[in-house]
Amino acid sequence: MPEKKNKDNFPAPEEFKKVSEQIGQLNFWRCICFADTLNRYLEITMKKDDISPLHHIAMYRLVRAGGSLTPTQLSEAMFRSKHSVTKIMDNLEKEGFIVRDFSSKDRRVTVIRVTEAGLEYVRKNQHKAEIRAQQVMNCLAEADQETLTGFTGQLNNRMTELLDKM
Repeated sequence: MPEKKNKDNFPAPEEFKKVSEQIGQLNFWRCICFADTLNRYLEITMKKDDISPLHHIAMYRLVRAGGSLTPTQLSEAMFRSKHSVTKIMDNLEKEGFIVRDFSSKDRRVTVIRVTEAGLEYVRKNQHKAEIRAQQVMNCLAEADQETLTGFTGQLNNRMTELLDKM
């Protein structure tokens, strides 16, 4: 016999409780909720400082790559479309943080290079990033912070592998 539904054809409250308990036990969903909350926290706090998270990520990737990448390399590193990276580059170029270098042997190849102003932007905002990190992580003991950092590095590597296969 089919399960009883209430008069509006909605699941009974005990069904919600049962499913809620099941998903509440899944570590993956806890990670997703944490990632979403962290992302929102960063959006809000960075907006207060007039910093675009995507601009900062692009600059981070460029600096970590030694100061230059092709647009394709940057879009792959950021897991973003070439179109969205082009918009980011346009804005960073307007700010004077990058230049597009067309002077390579192959004129079809563009290289994005970080300017001195761009490197200073990263230096200046690194301090703000450290403050945000402390605000988030100071609820953990230092050893736990190091453990968490190691785990997130491993998870990031795994996610990168999965995204590269897509």
